[in-house]
Amino acid sequence: MAFALDHRELPEPRTSAFATMQSTRARPPRSLWSRLVARSEPAPASSPWGAIADANEIAPGILWFSTAARSGYRLSAKRQRALPQSLRTEDGWYEDSSEWAAVAVVFDRIFDLMPAGDVSGCSLYQTAKETLRNWRPEEYESWFQTTMDEDEIDALAITKFHRLHADRWIVLDVFDDRAPFVAGGCLHARARLGGDPPFGAASRRPLGPSRWFLLEAGEFSHGRGKPFLIDPERHHEIDEPCAV
Repeated sequence: MAFALDHRELPEPRTSAFATMQSTRARPPRSLWSRLVARSEPAPASSPWGAIADANEIAPGILWFSTAARSGYRLSAKRQRALPQSLRTEDGWYEDSSEWAAVAVVFDRIFDLMPAGDVSGCSLYQTAKETLRNWRPEEYESWFQTTMDEDEIDALAITKFHRLHADRWIVLDVFDDRAPFVAGGCLHARARLGGDPPFGAASRRPLGPSRWFLLEAGEFSHGRGKPFLIDPERHHEIDEPCAV
């Protein structure tokens, strides 16, 4: 989850001390977004999910972006090094389903000032903490130095999802057309029946083989932390790419 910052809220350039005084008196205090936004670095034109439609640097080295299908955060090299290996993506891009939560819990001083925008009144940091707990419990335990008991794990959203879809092909990895073996506008998805352990049905039975399926790039989307399900009637099975 992310919010686009409205550049119209930013203070106008001031040319003199008198203009500064006049401007300060004339305008109400700057909004939260105006105080958080920093001087933006040039935004990249594309992301792993396609062309970037909008982007704002909410703090130095933390870029919020959106595409036609997804949104999320991109971290600078310095910000990327602040994340532990267990929470870090390889390329510094963090999508809006569950990866974004790693950014928000590590940089809690920034995201705890930003409202989640729902009826709960929580901050983005609080929402990220819950997202990490529900969908990436191992990383949650590691970052917050805690251990969940079996009852807590059984109650997790990811556990419920995998048990509900134990007989479905759940996507584990997705490769877009930046990979040499993927045609333009397509995705190659690796999936396993029941998903991967420890949260899926596969944790209670022998681990079956994974299979590969062909998807159109525009149809791959999922809610926060919700894995993508393969529909064998629409998604044709393909051979495993030799380059993987």
